[in-house]
Amino acid sequence: NDTTLRTLYYPPLKSERVKPDQMRCGEHSDYGSITLVFQSPEGGLQVLSRTGEYISIPAISGTVVINIADLMQRWTSDVYVSSVHRVLLPVVGDSRTRQSLAFFVHPDNEAIISCCDGSDKYPPVKAIDYLLSRFEDSYG
Repeated sequence: NDTTLRTLYYPPLKSERVKPDQMRCGEHSDYGSITLVFQSPEGGLQVLSRTGEYISIPAISGTVVINIADLMQRWTSDVYVSSVHRVLLPVVGDSRTRQSLAFFVHPDNEAIISCCDGSDKYPPVKAIDYLLSRFEDSYG
């Protein structure tokens, strides 16, 4: 399957090169079932709340952030909602790098993802087909 452990490296930025409203990583949701994020002390991760406001997720040493991803939302018929999130640039004058570790958990490629409650809120989809469609949407 496509379960992946990735190191997410964001290099230091010179303030004169920063564009207005620039992000380190733009708004998105993850494609699989859950993502475990081990943040760097610099922070910057924000999650979109159900009221439509971004909430900063503090970087607490020794903790793991668990993001619900798209396929978990489908499985649970929206009981658990996929976390839309982004990574902000550091405050002006903070030129440190940011490095986090993310473990993207995906179901087996051939798994059929259907609503566990028996509803038809989302049509059944093969996990790999969903992943490939999201790659196509994201990267063309």
